[in-house]
Amino acid sequence: MKRILTLALAILIVFGTTACGGKSASSSSGDELGTYTVRVAHGLTLEHPVHQAYEQMKSYVERETDGRVKIEIYPNSQLGGERELVEQVKNGTLEMAYTTVGPLTSFAPEFMVLDIPFLFDSYEEAWMILDSNVGATLSDSLNQYDLELMCWMESGFRHITNNTKPIIAPADLSGMKIRTMEAAMHMANFSALGANPTPVSWTELYLALSQKLVDGQENPVGNIVDIKLYEVQKYLTLDGHLYDAAPMVTNYKWFQSLPAAYQRVLKEGAQMAQNYNRYMNYLCEDQYTQILKDKGMEVIELTSEQKQAFADLGQPAVIAEVKKNIDAAFVDQFLASIEEIKKLETVQVS
Repeated sequence: MKRILTLALAILIVFGTTACGGKSASSSSGDELGTYTVRVAHGLTLEHPVHQAYEQMKSYVERETDGRVKIEIYPNSQLGGERELVEQVKNGTLEMAYTTVGPLTSFAPEFMVLDIPFLFDSYEEAWMILDSNVGATLSDSLNQYDLELMCWMESGFRHITNNTKPIIAPADLSGMKIRTMEAAMHMANFSALGANPTPVSWTELYLALSQKLVDGQENPVGNIVDIKLYEVQKYLTLDGHLYDAAPMVTNYKWFQSLPAAYQRVLKEGAQMAQNYNRYMNYLCEDQYTQILKDKGMEVIELTSEQKQAFADLGQPAVIAEVKKNIDAAFVDQFLASIEEIKKLETVQVS
């Protein structure tokens, strides 16, 4: 199944934005459409699949507009952390940004529903749901906050690392200082598991771990490799407690002010970035895990029953917290829609 999906994703990357039909932006008058510079920022390194996905978008957009729309990419948190980037986009001082859901919830609380742990069992399931009417409902909710969702990037499934002992059951987290991003639902989850969640910025995480200001943290394996957390962490528990969707956002009013041809090309470029990001993240996850093993980390793979013990504590607590912040009926409908989609039969090609 994984090989079939890999081939399908590769086809999407190559052909996903070239079969849309209609005239390209380059067929219109440059004087008529004008020229634009679009700054895109994220917090990861040049080697991370997210950055490579943006390079794909840059290449496509600049080619399709004959260079009249230029993409400038700012990696490594050059323009700030994710929360700061979203704020800049909302205020119109930055054109686009990559952000995981946690920081986005400070501006668009509806997205808290995606921070409920153990919502998705696989990448395929997460993609199917985010690309359905469920994801569209969340996407549409952004406009009231002066934001526009360009596409659903991803960071991957989040896992726990620490420097104290193997984490196999929730009781192993008791009293442990676990770094989280400054996201209320992430903190609620680890509080329910008995840990002491401690917000630390991404740019300060390595130092905080090396100085033992916190005992551990949680991130996708790609991010763990990206900033070499294997140098300061011993144990990795593959619990996959959260699928970290990462919306690419732009300023709604700015985007609507662009010529329609440029809006279309930017959306197509964003779709290409999404497809590439998903493909590479999915393809490389096993490689990232092996790198961490080779670097000396002890990797603990939990059974489904062991994961359920974490879900039984964390999920109800977070759902209750989410309902304190947004309409409970919206949360219930969101969860019910996910369950309905999960019941759909999947067709596998033999």
